[in-house]
Amino acid sequence: SVPHDGALLPSDIPDRTSGVTVRDTHARALAEAIRDALLARCGRAPHLVVCELSRRKVDCNRALAEGAEDPKAARTWREYHDAIDAAEQAVLTRSPHGLYLDIHAHGHPKKRLEIGYLLKPADLRLPDASLDADDAAARSSIRALSRRTPARFSELLRGETSLGGLLGARGVAAVPSPTEVVAPDEPYFNGAYDIAAHGSRDGGRLDGVQLEVPGPQRDTPEHRAATARALAESLEVYFERHFRTTLR
Repeated sequence: SVPHDGALLPSDIPDRTSGVTVRDTHARALAEAIRDALLARCGRAPHLVVCELSRRKVDCNRALAEGAEDPKAARTWREYHDAIDAAEQAVLTRSPHGLYLDIHAHGHPKKRLEIGYLLKPADLRLPDASLDADDAAARSSIRALSRRTPARFSELLRGETSLGGLLGARGVAAVPSPTEVVAPDEPYFNGAYDIAAHGSRDGGRLDGVQLEVPGPQRDTPEHRAATARALAESLEVYFERHFRTTLR
């Protein structure tokens, strides 16, 4: 899904008076490139849900009371989340599990893809033994997957077969991963409403991950295609290792 790359600015919906309103430029184009890369590699396309309305009018990655101040904006918010729910039902009708990716853009100084699991940076800095013994898995948006995978949670989160590890091995720097950590003074997006509402932290069989993508990984068609190919390759390995199923 893409909640923050909408361009429509209808005059009959007032601008939001609080919260962030900046647009996640090229996030939709990147999501479309990811869809195309998965279709080319695996023969099937994922569902894709895009909010067309500008973030100045609605923020679908926030709770309704915060994200929509106008009744028409609220209708868009509900339609967006209803579409994600419908996609989830379609996935879980065919499979006992599924993965939801929420696509965003960031402008942080470190140009690396930030993978959000609803865990705080302090959680990500725990030693492997502490992370595996802690309740971090139960507080994450991939709670269901943490119970399915044969791997330890630390491996799922930042090991060689984590999303960050697989992307890094394919030339796309990402955090958390075996080589990238979030220092105490560094900004990091750990995920927000979408993956909390549609991921598995609070139950269910659909796991959720927020992908915050820097400019150099999404700013041109060539960069988007490279990022999308790396993600499609990574997801194929990720599903085989952790979901114990194939995407092909």
